Order: sequence, then structure tokens, then C-alpha cells
Amino acid sequence: MQIGDKVKFVNESLSGIITRLIDDKTIGVSIEDGFEIPVLKREIMIVTPINLVEQHDKAEIPNANKIAIGESEISLWFEQSSQTWYKASLLNNSRCDILLSVTVKQGKIFKPLFGGKVEKHTSYLINTLNLAELEQWGTYCFRIIFHEQEAEKPRAPWYLEYLFRSKDFMNAKEVNGKPTFLISLKPDKIEQFPIAANSVKIENKPKETFINITRPEEVVDIHIHQLMKNYNQISADEAISIQMNHFKNTFEKALALNYSKITIIHGVGTNALKQKIWKEISGHPAVKTYYEAQKEKFGYGATEIVFK
Repeated sequence: MQIGDKVKFVNESLSGIITRLIDDKTIGVSIEDGFEIPVLKREIMIVTPINLVEQHDKAEIPNANKIAIGESEISLWFEQSSQTWYKASLLNNSRCDILLSVTVKQGKIFKPLFGGKVEKHTSYLINTLNLAELEQWGTYCFRIIFHEQEAEKPRAPWYLEYLFRSKDFMNAKEVNGKPTFLISLKPDKIEQFPIAANSVKIENKPKETFINITRPEEVVDIHIHQLMKNYNQISADEAISIQMNHFKNTFEKALALNYSKITIIHGVGTNALKQKIWKEISGHPAVKTYYEAQKEKFGYGATEIVFK
């Protein structure tokens, strides 16, 4: 779920648009009257994800005279949907289809918002925003690649970071009885990336990969005093966790190196460690059998594991 998704309530006849991600379990949904209400995620279902913009979210650009597109090739068009909520669409008024990627930069995090093809002379809905929360919108990042059918030299891609200001929404124009705002993405705000004059051939030579697996002993003592010095400073649960990690590491190495068997000395104690080890190997597809090792050789606290 993300901002802009169209949703409906599971147990009520209400629908709306996700406008805020409150926490892991709760989101803000703007319902039809324009008010935002907090809702548990489990109480709604997605109708139309914002990232899957369908045909009804695509439209021909309205008459240029109505919204004063002028000579701007790429613009943002904000159309009021309810009270302070506005639909934000990208208008492609260029002669080319474009490949568009839109992300929102909030702090050091970039959140994907829209990605896809925008045909020439069409508009695509990319988000729904609350004008009252303008300062929380973050910086919008646009990456644009122009797709031309025939060209002597391909156009360089555009990259633009745009931080919306209150001045962008000072002069509203009425279109179809609704207030709208138009923001031109001008070239002087866009960084042009040069295209390489000469092609560069890159040869990818296969890299030799060496995996160094230390060969474990066939008999391994995992008493905690064998694994660390300051074992008196940790709890019993921490000790068992360290011992189990060491056992698993040894077990996996033995499998990788095709051992026929290994013996794990774990001691007696409360039998908690032995039970965890036996539970770990019980039913393992590579284990043929396991049993208590020779008491005469290892005492009462050892397990011998035989591999298939």
C-alpha cells in the first residue's frame, strides 16, 4: 500500500484514496467528502494501485488555451478533486513519447511513485496530494527519456528535482468548473546529460571464484568455555545461542565437504543444548542417523551424526 492507491472499506460502503502512511498498521484515507481518517490496513482493500495507471487515468491534454500550456513540453497539472485535495498529472506536450520515472525524496529516502511510458499529447495521473500539507510533499524527482521515431541525434535525457512552493499555487485557472494549477518544468531547471560521442566496448571477463571453507575436525567440542573466554559474563540463553551457531556452522561445513560423520561434544547440563541439536537434525534430508556417542570415549554428553 502506498500514497495514491484507490481503496475501499471492507465492512463499510466507503471508498477513498490513501493520503498518508501513519505507521506499520495504520494509514490515512481521504474519503469522498475530502476528510482524512485513520484506518487500519486490514480494514481496507486496494481497488487501483497508483503504480498501475490504467487507461482511465490517461487522457488527452485539454485545450492549450484553457490552461495556458504555451511552449512548455513537460508540465504538471493540478486539478481539484475535493476541498484541499488535488490530482497531480504529468502533461506531455512534446512531439515524442517519453519514458518517465517519478520518485519522491523525503530526507535521504527516495520513494518510487510512477514509472512507465507517457505518450505524446497525453496526460497521466501520478499522485493525489493535499495542498494543505504542501511542506510535507518532499522533493519530486523526474527522469525523462525522449523516444523519437526519427532523429539525426537523440535528445539527451532530463533529470529534474522540483520542490513545490506556495507561489506555485497562487494563480488558479478554472477548467471544467474546477480550479487548476499548471507548473512548467522548464529546461533551465533540468540537468542535461551528454551522450557519449564514441561507443565504448566493455569486455566482461569471467571471474574465478574461490570459496575457502575451513575444514572442521571430525570431533568438535562446543562447550562454552571452548568457544569464548569471558563465558561467565553471559546468560545461559546467550551461551546456548552461541553454541548452536557454532554447531550449525560446523554441520554445514561437514555437509559441504562430504564428511561421513561428525561427533559433537555438547556436555550434559540440563540437556537443553542436546535437545536443540537433536531437534535441528531430526528429519534432515542429509542425515542418515544420529545417536549418543561412545560413553567410554566422550562421556555422557556427545552426539554422533552419520550422513547419507
